[in-house]
Order: sequence, then structure tokens, then C-alpha cells
Amino acid sequence: MDKGIRSSSDILNQLYGYNDSESEQSLASTLEIQIQKINEDLLITNVQFVLDKLIEIINKSGKTFNSLLFENQQAKISRYFQIVFLSLYQILVEENSEVINEKLLISHLNKAGDKTIRLAAGGGNWSAKEKQTQLDALCGVIRSCFAKKAENDPARNQWITRFENILMQSSTEQALYDFKVGLHPLIVTESTLNQDTFSKIIKTLTAMANTFPKSTGYCLLGVADNKETSEKYKEIYSSDCVSYSNFFVTGIDSEAKKYHVDIDKYFTKIKQLVGKEPLSERDKDNISRNIFNVKYFDKTVIILKIESGNVPSVYNGKYYVRYASSLSEVKPENFSELFSRFHQLKQ
Repeated sequence: MDKGIRSSSDILNQLYGYNDSESEQSLASTLEIQIQKINEDLLITNVQFVLDKLIEIINKSGKTFNSLLFENQQAKISRYFQIVFLSLYQILVEENSEVINEKLLISHLNKAGDKTIRLAAGGGNWSAKEKQTQLDALCGVIRSCFAKKAENDPARNQWITRFENILMQSSTEQALYDFKVGLHPLIVTESTLNQDTFSKIIKTLTAMANTFPKSTGYCLLGVADNKETSEKYKEIYSSDCVSYSNFFVTGIDSEAKKYHVDIDKYFTKIKQLVGKEPLSERDKDNISRNIFNVKYFDKTVIILKIESGNVPSVYNGKYYVRYASSLSEVKPENFSELFSRFHQLKQ
């Protein structure tokens, strides 16, 4: 989150969307967008990576987490765990560092609850400022035990490989992949977001969902599938692309900055547009939850993804399928064949 948040049961209810007020929905929605931007799979991998490292450190200390941090057992340990976990997360993940002196790290954590982390008495309610202050304090003490990694950890950058795999798979499974440089026309005199282009993307995604049983379709914003388009992009935005195989990764960074202030606002705009499309609520929810950013070199690519449901996906009252890169409307006389495939899938 861009802004620190205090800890309390009320805040947890807001973050999980359990209450109905407008501000609480806004907090839950903001969190959902932040998770999507990082990518849920990557975030889970990062959390597990840090947790595994913490468990390893505790095991090597020969103590429990509680006895490592305190001379005498602490009854209210959860806030101390948050500080230690978030400190490790910041250094290992956000600063891309690795442990170089495990013995010294264990020594710094030994009695850190008594010496370094100083929390006000009480239960689980505490301010964002106190949390950040204690996080900064512990990071300052243990940072000397780490060093910057020479290379990024492949496990924590798994979408780089997966992104390249998507590009390669699209050559043999054209029906399930679509590419767009962006949502604004590559015309100097035209700056308005092309609503028709966006609607075509969503219609194409529904067609992908109908093409094969249990299919998954992708649309990548920020990728040109021919050199001519990438050169036009460079002419408009004065930005070079990154080549991979027969694709040209332009990213949406320049478009986002020029027309939407930044990527965050561009990302939010896309989610809002999905909500206005003539889709079933199931497909709106599925697409909205499967929008995320991928950083490829210095280029940001937005991926929209759809997964087939238990019934065919409908767009504006019509059914479509995709053959290669072409859309085809399903005629009423062919409805039975389309629906039978999904019926067999449910059985």
C-alpha cells in the first residue's frame, strides 16, 4: 500500500471487505488492486520465500521465535512477529538482498524484543507510525548481515519466464492470445482512449473462453506483434522497444504517463472499463481479478486474462468463438453444440 495502515480488528474487517461503508469498500478495493499489480502468484511466492528464511533462521538459533526475541516469554507476540517478518521482507524482497552472515543475524535478533523493538503495551491495536518506526529500527540493526544479490532470484521473478512462454505459445495457439500496443490510437492528433479497441479486447476474451473447454485466454497490452507497429509507437512516444522472438515489447509506460498521469491510474481505468462492458457478472469478476502488471526489463505490460466458466461466455447478448486470430459469432443453429460442450464439462 502507498500509505501505512494502523493495525486493529476494524482495519482487518475493512481490508477483507466485511463491512459495507463506502470508505471500507475503498480500502478493500485499493488492496485488491495493489495485489493484482504485483501479481498474486508472485506475491505468494515472495511471502513463502521470506517465511521459509525466517523458519530457517529460528531453527538454526536452536530456540523458538519467542525465546529468541525475549529473555522472558512474551504473551503478545504477534506484533513482534510482524516487525521481524516485514523487516526481512523489505531487505530480502524489496531490496533484493541475501543473507551473508547468518550467525551475526541470529545474534542481532537475540533479545531484539527486549533491546531493539520497543512497542507500547497493549493488544493488537497499534498505529501505522509506531509500526514503521519499529520496522526502520530493526532494519537498521540487521541490514549489515545482508548484501545486494548479483542477480535477481528466478523464483521471485517467475513472470519473466512465464511472460516469454506466453509469447512463444501464442505462435502455436493463436486462438487464445491477443496483443495490443495500447488503448490509444497511434496518431499524433488523436489522444482519446479508443473505446472500440477496448470493447474488442473484451469481446475477444469471451470468444477465447468459448473456444475450448477449460480454456484460458490472454490479451497483452504493451506488445506489438510486428515491427511496423513498434516503429509507429516509437515515433509517437520516442520510446524504444525490447525484442523477443518475433514480438516487440513496447510497454504501456509512455501511454500511461502521457494520458493517465501514471500506471496506477491507467490500471484503475482499465478495471473501471471492464465493469462497464456488456458481460455476465461472472465474467466481469473473472476478468477484473485477472488483470495484472508484468515488468519486462524496463517495460510494463498489462495482462488481461479470462478463464472458461461452467457456461459459455456471452458478450452483449451474443456468443463468439475464436479461430486463429479471427472472431466468429455463434449462430443460433449452433447454440446446442456450444452448450453441449459446457454441459459435458460439468458432468
